Amino acid sequence: MALMHCPKCDKKISDKAESCQFCQHVLVADPEKIESERRINRIKKSSNLMTQSFIALILFIGGLAYTAWYTDDGTSNDKIIAQVVTAISFVWYLVTRIRIMLFKRSKQ
Repeated sequence: MALMHCPKCDKKISDKAESCQFCQHVLVADPEKIESERRINRIKKSSNLMTQSFIALILFIGGLAYTAWYTDDGTSNDKIIAQVVTAISFVWYLVTRIRIMLFKRSKQ
């Protein structure tokens, strides 16, 4: 009995199982179809991570631009909110880039 990855949830299951015990995905007997589903799910996850990274970067740039150009007073509420959004989106961007790097290193 060997272990393989479920094409839907990517958890380790027996290669003799008819369905995944975690997500109840029915496994097809065709190994090419299983590999194809796994690749599709990997592409979807990669795309999702890239989208999150892009949104975080847009928020970061937008927060910097608003702070620099559209607020005059240093203590106004909108400037403080823009700075908080900038800080949060910067951290979000860094965390997402680390997740992308770890995702690319894992070959499963």
